[in-house]
Amino acid sequence: MGEMKVVLLEGGKRPSHQTRRELDAKGIKVTVVQDLPSCLAALEADRKHSVILDLDLHRAGIETLQKISSLFPDVAVIVMASLERLTVVDEALRQGAWDFVIKQPDLSHLQEIPQAIARSEERKRFKSESEHYQEQAKRLETEAQRYQEEAQKFQAESERYRNEAQSLREETGKLQQEIERYRDAVRKLQAESEPRQEETASLQAEAERLREEASRLRSALQESRDESPKEEAADEVLADIAEDLKSPLAAMIGYLEIASSISPERVEASQILSIQRVDALARRLFDLVMNHTGALDIEAGKLEIQKNPFEIKQILELAVQDRQSEASAKNIDLALESPNDLPMISIDAVQIERAVGILISNAINLSPLGSGVTVSLRRQDSEVAIAIKDSGAGIFQEEIPLLFNRKKKLRRRGADVNTVGLFVARHIVSMHGGRIDVQSNPVEGTTLTILLPV
Repeated sequence: MGEMKVVLLEGGKRPSHQTRRELDAKGIKVTVVQDLPSCLAALEADRKHSVILDLDLHRAGIETLQKISSLFPDVAVIVMASLERLTVVDEALRQGAWDFVIKQPDLSHLQEIPQAIARSEERKRFKSESEHYQEQAKRLETEAQRYQEEAQKFQAESERYRNEAQSLREETGKLQQEIERYRDAVRKLQAESEPRQEETASLQAEAERLREEASRLRSALQESRDESPKEEAADEVLADIAEDLKSPLAAMIGYLEIASSISPERVEASQILSIQRVDALARRLFDLVMNHTGALDIEAGKLEIQKNPFEIKQILELAVQDRQSEASAKNIDLALESPNDLPMISIDAVQIERAVGILISNAINLSPLGSGVTVSLRRQDSEVAIAIKDSGAGIFQEEIPLLFNRKKKLRRRGADVNTVGLFVARHIVSMHGGRIDVQSNPVEGTTLTILLPV
C-alpha cells in the first residue's frame, strides 16, 4: 500500500510520545499537531496524509472534524475515543469521519490504526472508480445524443429526396398523358387523309421528341429512386450505433454488478447506493438502445411472435424482479398485485415480458425519489388487464396521442417519457390482438393498462 502518513491531532497539553513511538514502530510516519490551524497547514502541504483525531483530548472534536471534512473532503479522518464516549463517535461518523478506533488502556488499539487507514484507502479507491463510471456513462449519453442528431439529419435528407421523387413522378405522368394525346391526334390524321402525311410525320417526330423527354425524366426519376435508400441508410446508421453501444454498456453493467456485490462492511451504504444508481443509469441506457433497435425491426417487418399458453402472473413476476434494482436506485417501492385464479392465455412470453418491462421502466423513470410504482393484474370481462401506475407529474390530454410516436419527445421535470419504448410495447401488444389504454392525472400520476384477449 506504500508509506502511511498521518497527522495526529490530540489537543492535549503535551504530545503523546508513546503513541508516536508505537506508530513509528509500525512504519507509520506521524506528524503530531496540537491545534486545528497546524493540522490544516500539514494537510495543505501534503494531502496524502490521513488524520487521527483524539476525541477524548480535543474538546472541539466534532467542530474540528467538520472543518477538515469541508476543506479536505478526500482526506480520511479516523477518530479515537474511549469506550464510554461511543455517542461522540457516532456523531463523528455522521459528520464525516471515515472510520474509528476505540482506545484501550493497554494501547492495544494502536494495532487497529493501520487497518483503519487501509480501510479508508480502499473506500477512497471505490469512490474514484464510481466517479470514473459516472463520467463514462455521461460520455456514452453524449455520443448517443450525437448519433440521434445525425440520424435525424439523414431522415430529413431522405424526406427531401422522397418529395423530389414524387414531383418527378407527377411530371412524368403529365408528359405521358401529353404523349398519348399526340398519338391520338396522329391516328386521327392518318385516318382522315393520306395527303397529310408530312404533317403526320411532323407530329410523329414531335411525339418521338416527347418520348425521348419522357425517357430522360424516367432516368432522372430512377436516379432519384436510387438516392432514396439514404433513408434506409439512416436507419442502418442508427442500427449500427445501437449495436456499437450494446457491448460497452453490457460490460459496464457487469463491472457495476461486481462493484455492488462488495461486502457492506467494507464500504458505506451511501457508496453502495451510488454504485446502484450508476448501474440503474447504465441499464436504462441499455434499454433505450434495445428499444431503438426494436423500433427499427418493427418498421422493417422483422419482429415476429411465437404464441404458447402461459400463466401471465409468472411473466409479471419476472418483469418486476428484473426492474427491482432500477427501482432501488431511486428508493422506489415497486409492488405487484395479482390474484391466483387467472386462466392461462396464449402469448409470446418473451415479447410480453419485454412490453411490460418497458412500461415499468418508464414508470420508474417518471416517478420521484422515494415514491412507488404499482403493477396490478386483474380479469376484465373477456380480457386480462395489466395496469402500471406511476407517481409522476402526469400527461396532458393533448399529449396522449404522442406517447407512442417514437420520433416525438415528451419531456417531464427530471426525466423524459420513453416514447421509443412505448412504440415498441404497443406494437407487441397489438400483434397479440390487444391494446394499451392511458389514464393520467396531474396529481395522481399516469396509469398505462395493457389489455390482452383471453
